[in-house]
Amino acid sequence: MRMKKKFILTFPKELVREPWNYNLITRFDIIPNIVAGTISEDSAILGYEFDGDDAKVAEAVEYLREKGVQVEETEEEIRL
Repeated sequence: MRMKKKFILTFPKELVREPWNYNLITRFDIIPNIVAGTISEDSAILGYEFDGDDAKVAEAVEYLREKGVQVEETEEEIRL
């Protein structure tokens, strides 16, 4: 089932420059949309909406966590 889910992703400094949107699109066939964000020298905190098949979104979340990204799902409007 296709759906949109909201997440707040926190990337540690060493992961900030990775091509995350490209990886999510090509590996999981989901559409990642950055809706808010803040980037500092030490980390990046980005608000995302993932649009895609529920199972693929779950796989993408697991992938991000395995890579060291902190992932928090939210139903609230994302404001950073």
